Amino acid sequence: MEELSPAKWWEREGGAVRCLLCPHRCLIKDGRLGFCLVRKNVGGSLFSTNYGIVSVSTIDNIEKKPIFHFLPGSKLYSVGSFGCNLRCLYCQNYPLVEGGFDTAPYRRLPPGDLVSEAISKGADGIAWTFNEPIVWSEYVIETSRLAHDEGLYCMLNTNGYIMDRARDELLEVVDTIKVDIKGFSNKFYREVCGGSLEPVLGTCEAALERGIHIEIAYPVIHGMNDRLDEIGRFCEWVRLKLGQDTPVHFIMVHKFHRLTSHAEISFEVLEKIRLFGIQCGLNYVYVGGTTKSLAQNTNCPNCGELLVSRTGDANAEKVYYKDQQVSRFCPSHSDVRIMINGRSCPRCGRTIPIRKKSDLQK
Repeated sequence: MEELSPAKWWEREGGAVRCLLCPHRCLIKDGRLGFCLVRKNVGGSLFSTNYGIVSVSTIDNIEKKPIFHFLPGSKLYSVGSFGCNLRCLYCQNYPLVEGGFDTAPYRRLPPGDLVSEAISKGADGIAWTFNEPIVWSEYVIETSRLAHDEGLYCMLNTNGYIMDRARDELLEVVDTIKVDIKGFSNKFYREVCGGSLEPVLGTCEAALERGIHIEIAYPVIHGMNDRLDEIGRFCEWVRLKLGQDTPVHFIMVHKFHRLTSHAEISFEVLEKIRLFGIQCGLNYVYVGGTTKSLAQNTNCPNCGELLVSRTGDANAEKVYYKDQQVSRFCPSHSDVRIMINGRSCPRCGRTIPIRKKSDLQK
């Protein structure tokens, strides 16, 4: 049974409502849903249909997001709902994006109950993930405030596709953020994702300005966003706008959803792209979507000393929704070992921008 909660960031326009949450700026007629499928016009007012709706939840390491430079080895209570404001052709969680409340079971958790549940499971923080948390913003904001009161940190796993006003309110409750930059052209975003690039870049820059720890993922699709000139522009933007110490994860995209017949990028090419990112001036570049690479480890960019080792866990608990595995291309890590003295490389003394789990008590 559908239950509604008042939405934020909208205005009336004629006999409809204009949603101002994301750049789609949907004009929604009475009784209809926006592009995200979870914001609804009821009698001339906008409501959230997924407030407090939890479709998927699990405990996992922060490395799975992937976040490598913020509290390595810490545990997150990862939760998701329904809905998304993009339509990526390769979406690994499309049942949560295109599904609905009538098709599968879910739980309704008030903010305080979710925080209590995270604490009971021994989590260090809460990750808003699986579906797109932007379309869950009202719930994410309220719950995250309560989580902070209880000493939990909050992590946002997002596409970054949001309007400025809503973005600024959402970032107030975020401690660390991983943003997917899905390609570095509006053409790619329009044809493959159903969106545009500039708002995503704006979210990244706004997070950095607020002092939020940020990491970037770039899902690599063979023949679509893997040209070195495009990746070079992306790396240059990261270096100039976010800084050369910003961790970048080049993610292996597997055949899935509407790209099941599309050729996958090879591991060898992905490794060449990683090395190219380093040549472009980025200090911390990783390969994601696979557990087969030493490029999961963190090495000192000055002397090469191993600073953090990460061992992939092929036997990690898998998460399912409607009998389909979600986040299937995000590997878990069974063993994370940190070899940093304070914040410095033990060999050469270079300052390493990694906040460790022990910093939680400081």
